[in-house]
Amino acid sequence: MTPSPDPRENLEHALHRALRALPPRRAPHTLSVRVLAELARRAALPWWRQSYAHWPAAMRAAFFLLSAAAAALVVAGSVALFRGADATVASAALAYQPALEFVASLAGSAAAIYEAIPRLWLAGAFALVVAAYAALVGVGAVAYRAFAVRR
Repeated sequence: MTPSPDPRENLEHALHRALRALPPRRAPHTLSVRVLAELARRAALPWWRQSYAHWPAAMRAAFFLLSAAAAALVVAGSVALFRGADATVASAALAYQPALEFVASLAGSAAAIYEAIPRLWLAGAFALVVAAYAALVGVGAVAYRAFAVRR
């Protein structure tokens, strides 16, 4: 014996067919005018006001080199501070003595706070962060399966 068809499925299929038979709606003329005006306005922006992908190749290369140099200075200064190098080496890397003293005092304070925290608390905090990240990934996967995947 075959089960009787669900009337909701018949209604769904009939509604789907009726909506498919309707002609597509055109956007109002004022909307297309506004969209084209906004596209023209964005195209007329100077290169430095556009996204990075629209920058000239020379400017992208210069930005990359300057960013790499800044990162290298930060890393060199941090390594010099944590190795306990004398102030002349670190100030040559950072070229500003008060900033070096401020960063050194912050690093000393951070090290003192880190040493005062029990190791079990640090391990627990790390485990909590890992568990929260795993929960975030799980919730994201469930939400994706529930809302984004077409059936």
